[in-house]
Amino acid sequence: MPSKHAGGRPTIYRPQYGDKIAKAMAAGLSAEAAAAKAGISARCLYTWQHKHPEFEQAIQEGRHHALLWWEERALAMANGEAGSAQIVSLGLRNRSRAASGWEDRQGRELTGPAGGPVQIETTTIDAASLTPDQRDALRAALVGISMQD
Repeated sequence: MPSKHAGGRPTIYRPQYGDKIAKAMAAGLSAEAAAAKAGISARCLYTWQHKHPEFEQAIQEGRHHALLWWEERALAMANGEAGSAQIVSLGLRNRSRAASGWEDRQGRELTGPAGGPVQIETTTIDAASLTPDQRDALRAALVGISMQD
């Protein structure tokens, strides 16, 4: 008797995807760009790295090869070949961080007086009590705020 499918969509994962992505990364691509080139989403890339150790290993090797590719470009330029120093610098900076697993993240912590919670004050405006000019000014202010988001 055949076993019943557990449910959900079956995975499209195949070990060959790791090889394809690592090969694309060896040409200087990021893992995400290499995944796109292999026809998979970044979401699959991240999920498969957590579920399949051999896939994660292929991506790590790909990151090291991508870093090598960018370093070779820098060395070639240092030896007189044409190229964009700015692009190579950016590529090296991004690949070396990815290869080491380090991500550039900044955090902000907001506190109120003496390190306490931030106090939020709310004001209710009865638009019916405003003059037409005041309503126009309020509308303009609200539109300006929504444009900033």
